[in-house]
Amino acid sequence: MNKVEKLPADIKKIWRLNAYFDFFILFVVSAAFYIWKILAPKNMQPVLFRISLIILAIAIVIFIIELALVQYRWNFWTFYIDERQVELHHGYFFRKQIVIPIARVQNVTLKQGPILRLKDLHKVIVVTAAGSDEISGLKTSQANDLKELIMKLAKEARNDL
Repeated sequence: MNKVEKLPADIKKIWRLNAYFDFFILFVVSAAFYIWKILAPKNMQPVLFRISLIILAIAIVIFIIELALVQYRWNFWTFYIDERQVELHHGYFFRKQIVIPIARVQNVTLKQGPILRLKDLHKVIVVTAAGSDEISGLKTSQANDLKELIMKLAKEARNDL
């Protein structure tokens, strides 16, 4: 695995689903303020109505931005693994490059929540003493192969020290 790899295209569907979920949560909060407005005293009703409209407007703007940036986000999320390091590159406005020396890897964990399970995707979490970083949205076979490769390389790197 000595080349820069992208996440599978299925992760875009998960990101879109996440955008819908975020919108739904903010919509429910906006609806709660609107219902509170109906039940509140007359002097509070205009304020609560404005708050519910502001939250709804924010929800719509965030929803549109998240959906619009899914393709762009996918284009800029890459990773690279060789015998010396694990490199993660992501970010579309603010680029971030994370380099994890293989010799520092302590553990590699696979994680799969209900939303990732819909598309048979996993999150690979690379743990070091300094913290952890993740590659989210890999197919099950690719995630398992990646976990085995990183752990094998880490074991070899520790034996070389």
